[in-house]
Order: sequence, then structure tokens, then C-alpha cells
Amino acid sequence: MHKKLSLVICGIFVIGLAAFLLGAGISIAGEAARIAVLPFDIFTSAEKASLQEAMSRQLSSEFRKSKNVQLVEEKSFADALAGQAVTEALGFKIGSMTGAAYVVLGSLSEFGESLSADIRVLDIRRSTALPPLFVQGKRSAIDKLAAELKSTVLLKIAPELRIARVEIQGNRKIGSSAIEQVLKSRQGSLFSEEDVSADIKAIYKMGYFNDVSAETKSTSEGRILVFSVQEKAMIAEVQIEGNKALSRSDIEAVISAKPKQILNAEKVKADVQKIKELYDSKGYYNAEVLDRIESSGPKDMRVVYRIKEHDRLFIEKISFEGNKTYTEKELRNMLSTTEKGILSFFTDSGILKREQLTQDVAKLNVFYLNNGFMNAKVGEPEISYDRKGIYVKIPITEGERYRVGTVEITGDELTVSRKDLLSKLKIAKKEHFDREAIMKDIDYLTQACNDEGYAYADVSPRTVPQEKTQSVDVMFDITKGQHVYFNRIEITGNTKTRDKVIRRELAIKEGELYNSSNLKKSYANLNRLRYFEEIDFQTEKGPDESKTDVNIRVKEKQTGLLSLGAGYSAQDRAMLTAQISQQNLFGRGQILSLKANLGSKTTLYQLSFIEPYLMDMPLWSKFDLWNLEREYNSYDLDSKGGGVTLGYPLWPQYQINGYIAYRYSLDDVTNVDGDASNYVKDQEGENTTSGVTLSLGRDTTDDNMFPSKGSKNTIAVEYTGGPLGGTVGFTKYTLSSTWFFPLPLETVLGTRARAGYISAHSGERLPIYERFYLGGINSLRGLRDVGPKDEEGDVIGGKTMFNVNVDFVFPLIKNAGMKGVIFFDAGNAWESGYDLGDLRQTAGVGIRWYSPIGPLRLEWGYVLDREEDEPASRWEFTIGMFM
Repeated sequence: MHKKLSLVICGIFVIGLAAFLLGAGISIAGEAARIAVLPFDIFTSAEKASLQEAMSRQLSSEFRKSKNVQLVEEKSFADALAGQAVTEALGFKIGSMTGAAYVVLGSLSEFGESLSADIRVLDIRRSTALPPLFVQGKRSAIDKLAAELKSTVLLKIAPELRIARVEIQGNRKIGSSAIEQVLKSRQGSLFSEEDVSADIKAIYKMGYFNDVSAETKSTSEGRILVFSVQEKAMIAEVQIEGNKALSRSDIEAVISAKPKQILNAEKVKADVQKIKELYDSKGYYNAEVLDRIESSGPKDMRVVYRIKEHDRLFIEKISFEGNKTYTEKELRNMLSTTEKGILSFFTDSGILKREQLTQDVAKLNVFYLNNGFMNAKVGEPEISYDRKGIYVKIPITEGERYRVGTVEITGDELTVSRKDLLSKLKIAKKEHFDREAIMKDIDYLTQACNDEGYAYADVSPRTVPQEKTQSVDVMFDITKGQHVYFNRIEITGNTKTRDKVIRRELAIKEGELYNSSNLKKSYANLNRLRYFEEIDFQTEKGPDESKTDVNIRVKEKQTGLLSLGAGYSAQDRAMLTAQISQQNLFGRGQILSLKANLGSKTTLYQLSFIEPYLMDMPLWSKFDLWNLEREYNSYDLDSKGGGVTLGYPLWPQYQINGYIAYRYSLDDVTNVDGDASNYVKDQEGENTTSGVTLSLGRDTTDDNMFPSKGSKNTIAVEYTGGPLGGTVGFTKYTLSSTWFFPLPLETVLGTRARAGYISAHSGERLPIYERFYLGGINSLRGLRDVGPKDEEGDVIGGKTMFNVNVDFVFPLIKNAGMKGVIFFDAGNAWESGYDLGDLRQTAGVGIRWYSPIGPLRLEWGYVLDREEDEPASRWEFTIGMFM
């Protein structure tokens, strides 16, 4: 501390001494020159007198500042000026009369915002006029113009005041140009003691020098100004000694002292504290850090940090003081800071992290406030430690616990009745006062107002404690304001996607009442398209208070896909995949896809086209062509066909869509094994299938690839044959329900249940390939060909089916968009009826990734109820849409 104070005093003394020497040694030889300034002629369309007065005042003020000038005050020659034009003759007369050595006169012309000054300087002693001078400036900066006029005049009448050259001496490592950048004194400018004094301070403030001084030399060309500097020492080397628990790179990352930098003793001391804080964060609270600065060569220095680590300390005890309602165990379980445990030597558990402890205190405070303790206060933790460990004591003042009293809604009425609004309030369902519930209720009531067009509604809560009953009455006062309408909806950033493709996804329209729920829905709809990397909705006030503008900014991403891949699945064995698709064809929102799967068991070529708005109506349509060849255990299937699907929003408010689909296929069963069952042999030959499917679907998920909330529900009936033609006739019923639940830490629980039933029409044969088969990545992962078997032991599929999948999805590599999954599957197919006690079961883990070549799934399933001759597990792989 004493050393630091000495350096500061020394620096101040050096600066003061330099300024004193300059003041004593750089004055102009001889007496100060007497100068008289006459009023300038003014040429302006504005008020001349005010501009003339301002110019005279500023210029006189500037001359008074100069120690080299004695200004002749205007009052001494005012009588001579009275009523006369200012001419050179009058100037010589006034100069002789007042004893002035020089007289300054001229004119000032105004051109817009600019001022132009023409100056004449009269040398009274020589009875001559010096060459005219010319200076320009701004009307708004007349003070700067006057300062430049003064410098120009003095340089003309006293060239010895000109700075002929500025020199820097004594600098070894810091370049002269770097020093010159902070100087006011420049070559060719007027010498000023004030500027030199400021320059010395500016150089010193650069932080590179122990001493700065200045001196001048007079020459025939003017003054030579010399700044002499004494540089601080340079750091030649930084040594770190005694560190074992932490690496040198860890310590170097927190310190500022580096080789080839100017030595700064204060920063070295600050580094000591930074190293100590680093050791504290790793549990070494008894660590000692000392610094040492020593010579390294004639002018350089070495910085040494000496560390004594001592033993690592863990939190031995976390205790609480003042808690009555909750036990210490209950409170400790709420903290992220933990006591020393079995794994503390391998993990960070039991390490005291002060920032984390601060967050824990805030968390406890919120907990008490949300559980009825309106006046609770969790104090600053008391931290102590010894050789054994660290002890943390957290003081708590609970105060009285308050129950929820009456809950009311006051103020303006909404379309929704107050009874209905009250029934949705969370605070009304709480036993004890809960501030978090009140904040959520404010959001709910504000949302209710917004959805009725009151964009600027205000919901103010008021709490009234009732000391006698230890309860709190809560009142929400609603001020609706006026109705607000959507004015302009501007869309920017879409260079490819057509404007109408975006607008048709919006749940808001220009001219409609403001509705915040529809704004959120609009954002979700655009996000589900997956056309954009970024989507930003901004609302701002329109031309008046009753209108609001919506600005939608999007940043497009590539929607074309060319993918090639190879993989393996339990069902199809080894396979190659290739796909070319465009998810936003020509910016119209259409999807065109050509896909090929080439496997050892299955070969599939499929061409599909999707138009989400057929003829600019909300009529979803899809057109498919396919060619499928597949090997089953006892036969092969060759299927060719096409289909068309139309979908329409039947109940948009509930997001329920209706679909009708037609398909026609030519199916050929060939290569039937000689030892196959009679049922399979009867299937041999070519059949045509002509069928219509009617279905209802509801999708409220927030993302097509990685949903985190919402559900997908479908029910479908397919009818083939009969009046539709074809050689086969059956009716198939399917039901599917998938739900996603967001969990903490960005994890998601997904569940899916499916059921199916199929029956042949009277007198018709049910195709074996239309039956229900389970097994594979989309039903029972780890199993294949699950279902009824014929007398030869071949799986022939079931007429009924039930399947359940449960997935726990969690982030794996967050930046890459890769997720992990833990799953459980159960299901089976039966010849008739449903036997839920006869469900095959698997479990496993996997990876899901929206890769550059498309959505990818790699999952391993383990069979929980393995049967004879079944593999214990299988790998499943696919590229395509997720469940």
C-alpha cells in the first residue's frame, strides 16, 4: 500500500515539476506584444450586430488566454471608432494612439452554415500591412473559428512561436507514432504551454512510462519541442511455481501478465487474487499465492507466482438457522450446492462455488415466498473453514405463514365471465399464498384481454394481508383500454418463399382484432414448415392507438435434400438409401420427393408430390407412385401402384383435419416356398387392390422432427373391393395416439399407442400382405416378424394388432442437434381379438439426428421376453421421418 502511494506521489511530482519547468523556460523572449482587435465588417442576411458582437467577444477572449499577447481593450479606442468605417488608415491611427504593436481587422462573410474570415494584420512599427490571411469555420462553432484566427495571427506576427518539430526521446519499445497520437502539440501549430502540460499528462496516462518531461529549443524555423520518456520495464518471462492440482494453462488463462508486455505492478497484484479465486473454485480454499518481480537482463523483468496449494477442502456441513417449517434435509435437497459425498474426489460435488451458492439462496427465498411466507428473508450465507473442510450456515427468517383468502377480479368486464376466469386462476386453487402463481395468473388474464383485442390491457394485482386470519386477499384489477386491430403485416427476408405461402400459415389477418394467441399460433405454424433458420415477430404501434403493425422477419435455409446412405435394420437387413427432395418447390410450399431403398430383403422406389394448398384453398393433396419388391419368409411380393390423398380442415378451431385417399395397386405374390402352408400357397398370383381410406387427424405438436409438446391422433377406415373394383375386398380400421410431454433439462417423454383390426368381405380372401405385422424400428425395436404363425411356423400376420412405444428423449450433442433416446416397446398381433396379457416387450437406447442427409435414427433394442431361437437384441437404422 505504501509502495503504491509513493509511486502515485512520485508521478504527480514529476508532472508538476515538468509543467513548472516548461512555464519557466519556454516563454517568448521580450515583452508580450500589444495587439488591438477592431470590429470586423459583417456580410450576412441575418442580424449583423449580434454576429459582430459574438465574433469580437470570442476573438478577444482567445487573445487574452495567450501569455504572449497583451490585448488593447476596445474601450480605449471606442471614441476613435465612433461612426467611422474600419479601414487600414483608421487601424494605423488607433495603433499609434494606443501604443499597439499590431492591429487586427477584417471581414466575416456568412454562407449558409459556414463562415469565411478575411484578416489583415497591420504592423504599426513598420507602418506596413502583412499579407492577407484567410480562415473558414462553422456558424455553430464560432469559438473554434476564433481560436484558429488567434493561432493564424500569432504564427504570422511571431514565427518563433511555431512548433517546427516534435521529437520523442528515450522510447525503446513504444513507437514514436503511438506517442504522437495522444499529443495536442503538432508540427506547424502554435506553441502553447497549456498544450504541452496536457501532453505530458496524456503520455503518462498511456501507462507505459515511469517518467515524462518536455523541453524546447529555439531555432530560426521556430520551436523544437522534445518529449523525454522513461519506459517501464518489459516482462521477459512469467513463471508459475508450486502448481500441481491445476495446470499452467489453467492459470495462464486467468492472469493478465504476459511476456513482452509492459510490467504493471498493480495488474500483477490483481493476478494474485485471480489465481486465488481459481483455486477457490476448485476447492483449494487454503491455497496461498505470492508474487515476486525480479530482474531479467539489464532492463527487463521476470514475474514469478509462487503457489502453495495445501489440501483440497470440501463442504463438510450445510446448516440452516431460523427454519421452523421445513427441516434441514428438505431445504438441502433444494440446493445445487451439496455436502461432501463418496464421489466428491472424482466430481465437483461438495465444492463451494460462490455464484452457485448465491443462486441457491435466491432459490430458497423464492421457495418461501411461493409457500405463504410473505415476509420471509434468506440471509447471506456464513462461510467458515478449517483444515477439515468448509462449513456453510444459511440464516432464515420465516415470519408468519399466510393462507389464500378471497380472490376477486375487479375493473373492466370481458366477454368471458368472471366466474370462468376465476376458475382458471392458479392462486384460487392454492392453500397458501404463492407469488409465482400470481405472476402466472397475471399472464393468463392479460392473455384473455389480448385475445379479445385489447392489446394494451393492464392487469394490476393487489394483495391485502389479514393479520387476524393470517390470510391474504388477492384482487386482480383489469383495465382493458381500447380495442386494437391488426394494421399492416409486413414480411421481410423471404427471397425464395412466396409471400402468400407465409401468409396462409398466419392465424392473423389485417383488419382483424388483435389476438396474442393467434400471434403465437402463427409463429408455431411458420416454425413447423422448417423453411426458416430464424423467425422473428415484432409488433409496434400503428398510425394511431387503435392499430398495431406486425413485422415478420425470416431468414431462409436450404430446403433441398440430396441424401445417400447405408444401414441395417432387423426387418430389411443391409440396405442402401437415396433420396432427392425439395421441401419448398419453387418457393410455393410444395414438396417433391424421389426415394429409393435398396435392401437385401426390400427394394422400393417411390415418387411423391404434395401440394398443401390445392387451387389456393386449404385443401392438402398428395400424389404417390411406387414400385415395391419384398422378400418374406415363404414368399415374395411385387407391388406397383399409385394413390392420391386429399385433406381439409373440418374443424380448424380444434385443429381437426379430414382426409380421403384412394389407392390402386397391382400386387403379385411369387416364389412361394414348396413347404409353405396351404394358406400361403393360396395367395400365389396377381391381385389388384382398389380402395378408399377415410380418416380424421389432429396434430398439435410444435415440431415435425423433434416435438417437445402436443399430440398426434388419427383414426382411419380403409374400404377396398366391392363397387370400387379389384380382386380383393376387405375393411381395415386403425387408431393411433401419440403424445409428447416436455420435462426439465430439455428432455421429452413421448408415448404412442396403436391398434388395428382388419376383416375380409364376405366371400373374399384377405391378402396376406395386408395383415398386421410388428417388429422393426417403427413398432417393436429389437424384434422382427411378430404375429400369428401358420402350421409351418411362418409368420402370416394378424387380423388385430396393438402396440405401445414409450421414448425418453434427451439432448446428446446440443450444438449438433443430436439427441439420445431410451425406449420401451410392447405389442403383438393376433388372429382374432386382443390379448393384452400376451404382449412382446423390448427396451433399448438410440441416437436421433437431423443430419445433413436427412433425419436419422440408430437404435438398439433388447428383447425382454426372448423366445427360443430368437436373437437377444438387434440394431435398427433408418433415414426418414421420426415417430
